[in-house]
Amino acid sequence: MTERGAVRLVRIAGSSVLVLFVAFQFVNPRRPAVANTPGFSDPVAGFELAATPDDVLNILGPPGSPVRDETVRRMVAGTRLDFLFLVAYPAFTAGIALWLVARGAPRWLGTVTIALAVAMAVGDALENLELLRLARTLEPAAMTPALARLRVFTLLKWWAIYAAAGLLAVFAWRERGWWRWTAALFGLAAVCGLVSLAHRPAIEWGIAPLGLAWLATYVRSFARPGA
Repeated sequence: MTERGAVRLVRIAGSSVLVLFVAFQFVNPRRPAVANTPGFSDPVAGFELAATPDDVLNILGPPGSPVRDETVRRMVAGTRLDFLFLVAYPAFTAGIALWLVARGAPRWLGTVTIALAVAMAVGDALENLELLRLARTLEPAAMTPALARLRVFTLLKWWAIYAAAGLLAVFAWRERGWWRWTAALFGLAAVCGLVSLAHRPAIEWGIAPLGLAWLATYVRSFARPGA
């Protein structure tokens, strides 16, 4: 792909990511019904990494809770919206890699990052199906199989995201100008992904630096392509 084509992909996918991110702020629940999964602050991240039926019921609300219906409604709406997001952010990630390849990074970076982008999208889609299933389930015993599958799909998604961030960090650092400093943000996100191997809440820690790296790269895409 030419640099112009890669930049176009980054702009289109990045615009979609930005619009959907704003939409999530209005759709997703702002707080858990009772308590979040230990170590997490965002109820959506806590739901994705829920380990027990109690985690699910604390986030969505136990049966009969006056806030359960609203919390479930918001969580389901956000999960359905995520089926659009899971196309946008992997495309954006792949676009960044292809842009770097067009600017001199090795071709394998594009190939590996596209494979990781596919893994993100597949993992996210399967994760969403389990989240929707859990949102409809009230019996704790019936949640156990879904939670086991959810853990696999969620970790596939997040570890693919952070592996791609680590690769982008290496080659963004080789750039000239201010864009190269996004390497520190991509790298910090990748480190959080590595730490999450031992401490799951580190997955949430990496979201902010990754988001800033994405935003800076999106802004950079509107500069002169050859700059």
